[in-house]
Amino acid sequence: MRRAIIVDITIPHDDNLVNAEKEKVSKYLDLAHEITALWNVESTVIVPIVVSVNGLFARSFDLLLKKLSLGCWIKGRIQKAVVLETARIVRSFLTLEP
Repeated sequence: MRRAIIVDITIPHDDNLVNAEKEKVSKYLDLAHEITALWNVESTVIVPIVVSVNGLFARSFDLLLKKLSLGCWIKGRIQKAVVLETARIVRSFLTLEP
């Protein structure tokens, strides 16, 4: 079975996790239908990877990892990358001179 996968990664603030996930799915619905028709695949799956700036995951994160055939080992790496980047941004903001 041939299928296409659209992966979109977003890093919203903590209180926008659920909204960000819904927004990403609805944003790509038309594209998914078009890809299915144009590329002659059976289905197109939309996988929104949503991790908050503080490293929190959406509840559906584990299911989405399974869709991508990725193990839970990547969860910690993604979380670490997001938190380190957030710290880098905060650090650079705090060192700005007035």
